Amino acid sequence: MRHGSSPTIRDVAEVAGVSLTTVSYVLSGRSGGTTRISAATQDRVHAAVRELGYVANRAARGMRRGRTELVAVAVADLEQPRERALATLLAGMLPEHGYQAIILLGAGWRQFMLSGGADGVIRIGAAAADEDAVTTAELAGRGVAQVLIADEAGDGSSAVHGGYTVIAAGTDSPEVLAGRAVALLLGRLRS
Repeated sequence: MRHGSSPTIRDVAEVAGVSLTTVSYVLSGRSGGTTRISAATQDRVHAAVRELGYVANRAARGMRRGRTELVAVAVADLEQPRERALATLLAGMLPEHGYQAIILLGAGWRQFMLSGGADGVIRIGAAAADEDAVTTAELAGRGVAQVLIADEAGDGSSAVHGGYTVIAAGTDSPEVLAGRAVALLLGRLRS
């Protein structure tokens, strides 16, 4: 390992005394199936990871897999208690489903999403601006999963509009809204 650089998967393989492929299989959890890796070998790989302080490069993995494993949570105003509560809940729930939440404030979500920054977006409390409609249509055309939790009162139902799902906030609690938003987004991401 070069001085001052982050450890690589190659460094892990060298310290563990195994091949790059073995490290890849162990770290990705694909050590079953036709490729059997002994528990002792897996332990050596994990020990090398701890010893070196290796952290997988999320961007490189995303490029290989064709997805970021990120979900943007676009919030208009964190000063609003309901929006803050929803953002907090979503940031806690998404990792349970294999996605890291990225909290974006204001209009910055548009550029982030158009640049391929995340696999999907949950928008909270955003006023419908012309730029939002253009961005939403562009993302829908690309097949990006989108859920909007609308500010206007409603019965708490959801509907699909132009390739994205709208959840009318109604009087539902933030916990209920966050759960519904995650379920709907995951359904779109996995379809």
